Amino acid sequence: MDDNNSDYQDFKNLCYNLNAYEHLHIPSPPHQKRRAAVAAIIRCHTSSPPSIVRDQVTNLDEFFEQDWVKHGQAEILFMQRASRESDRWSGHVSFVGGKNEPGETDEDTVKREVLEEIGIDLNQGYLKVGQLDEREISSVKDNKLLMMLSPFVYLQVVPESPPFQLQTDEVAAVEWVPLSFFTSKQPYANHAITEHLTLVRVKNRFINKCIRFLMGSVTFPAVHLPTTAANSQTTFKLWGLTLGMTSDIIEFTKKNHLAFLKLTKSKPVYSRKDIGMLAALITQMRYFVRYGKMELDPNSSAMRAKAKFYKFIY
Repeated sequence: MDDNNSDYQDFKNLCYNLNAYEHLHIPSPPHQKRRAAVAAIIRCHTSSPPSIVRDQVTNLDEFFEQDWVKHGQAEILFMQRASRESDRWSGHVSFVGGKNEPGETDEDTVKREVLEEIGIDLNQGYLKVGQLDEREISSVKDNKLLMMLSPFVYLQVVPESPPFQLQTDEVAAVEWVPLSFFTSKQPYANHAITEHLTLVRVKNRFINKCIRFLMGSVTFPAVHLPTTAANSQTTFKLWGLTLGMTSDIIEFTKKNHLAFLKLTKSKPVYSRKDIGMLAALITQMRYFVRYGKMELDPNSSAMRAKAKFYKFIY
């Protein structure tokens, strides 16, 4: 990348706009104190080691003024979770992170999880760019509130990435995806994901089939991420929550008419319209109970939280 290169400008705009952004904080409600945090890690990849590197980078200005950054390629790190029957997100593509432990702040959680899951210490060679809006995570199957999620964005400020040390029972694979993949104006193939809806889980297969027939399913937009030779046999399918957070990140480039953003704005499709209408009604009622007494200014926490819920859950 160089100063006149659109990829460099996209990378720079993303970081500066996010750094100046005041994210939405959503406190945990009394009935669900569980919180989690994830880190979207961005790096600037170079084909050869740079000859000149700053000894220490403490801000974005110092980072982006370096020649190796101007001629590199911005990339975002994704991971594929290990397949585990007990894991609600088994096999999903996500950012690195996990649930909090007693006494931790959200930032404590994300740093611990990144170190445990991939062996990367965010205190060394990384700069916190900012945070995306926090969001409520609810089950698509029964609309149950699961936790609050706090997404962080970190920038690797050194040219050489430290080697990964994957926690194999949590992480199946990791992949760096070029930022330019998301800023293309060429249409993406929509590799949609379909999830069955259910109110309860029972062991009887026949009853399960009946419930699935009655409740129907919901289909979400998804995209296949490009992979390197190391993951050539692995499909990184980006959808759901992480697709939404990635969309948030790409929006900070301030580029218009991006095919990726158009895809992420596609609404989920319910096989039964009445169930879809019921889900929307339940969502409205839940948010009225929680936020109804707050101001209705478009920039208020209530309105922004509601918008995020619709965008990423339904």
